[in-house]
Amino acid sequence: MNLNGKYVIPPFGDAHTHNFDDIDQFDSLYQAYINEGTFYVQVLTNHYSRYQIIKDSLNIPGKIDVAFAHGGITSTGGHPHAIYETSSLDMGWRAMLDPENKEKIKNSRKVATDAYYLMDNLQDVILQWDEIISKKPAILKIYISNLNNRAIEIESGNIGTYGLSKQVAKAIIEKALKFNITIYAHIENVDDFIWALDNGITHFAHMPGYGGGYGKNNLNDFIIPDSILLKAVEKNVLITPTVSFVKYYAQAWNGKEMAVDSTLLKEKQDFLRNELTRFQKIGINLALGADQNGSTLMEEIDDIVALNVFNNNDLLSIITGSPKHIFPNRKIGELKEGYEGSFLVLNENPIAEIQNIKSIKMRVKNGFILE
Repeated sequence: MNLNGKYVIPPFGDAHTHNFDDIDQFDSLYQAYINEGTFYVQVLTNHYSRYQIIKDSLNIPGKIDVAFAHGGITSTGGHPHAIYETSSLDMGWRAMLDPENKEKIKNSRKVATDAYYLMDNLQDVILQWDEIISKKPAILKIYISNLNNRAIEIESGNIGTYGLSKQVAKAIIEKALKFNITIYAHIENVDDFIWALDNGITHFAHMPGYGGGYGKNNLNDFIIPDSILLKAVEKNVLITPTVSFVKYYAQAWNGKEMAVDSTLLKEKQDFLRNELTRFQKIGINLALGADQNGSTLMEEIDDIVALNVFNNNDLLSIITGSPKHIFPNRKIGELKEGYEGSFLVLNENPIAEIQNIKSIKMRVKNGFILE
């Protein structure tokens, strides 16, 4: 193998996705990951039944390695219960806003214990824990959206805007710690982040105000205080920022249709840039993933690049370092003696131009050439 004049780097990892949960898209997404050099993937909530169909095509020599969380843990009517049942009922997501459909969605259980678990009280935790563990999830995903306003959201008849109660979330965290299972927490705001941090969560599926929050809002509300960031660094916290939402959250009605509002987009990008700059300076661990249906890691990378926060060397370290967070007990993410023989060969220098990570000439995973 002649690598003269080429550049060798570790392969990439998508740390936040729900891909491989749509069987019809499996082949195309699998190939997209191979093409972009992503060999490690973390699926933070999926249908267990669909995992059973595709599991033999993954996590074997010469194939992509994937860590699955399986069913997300939430409460009745919360996220992702509402969105999964909206889909199972063949409704668009806007059905969650329709008073006539809300109760139907909230009462539906078509994919319960498959795509999600409903835990409304401590007894639910006790009754469902053994089933969760029996499926051998690599990680767990809990949803604690809008914790401090949870009661208001429920009383207002909203669905999909909240998650677990504090009492139930704490019980799940305590159980997971005893079983030595890493929990990723879906959060929305700073209050969620602080509560989770104070109650044992070290892995966050989003940053507060990911994507700059939906629509017009007060972006200052999503700024994490310095004292909290310092505490997060002390606890070795990991965040998948999921900035790719910004393109979708910056949409507004232009008189004819929903479209990206350039002013709103800039405001949100400025917020994300400022927060990520603070994260970098203070030493927050980051792993990348777009969390966009049918999209791969490269969407998040491109949106991160557009923010112009990291120099090429630092961003390359984040991109190639993500696999270590997905599979922390494996020797991956670096080109060292004793590490797994997985790497990408590039035609162009990624330190000179980060977009050169797309100039892949060869892909090797554990000694197998992938095409």
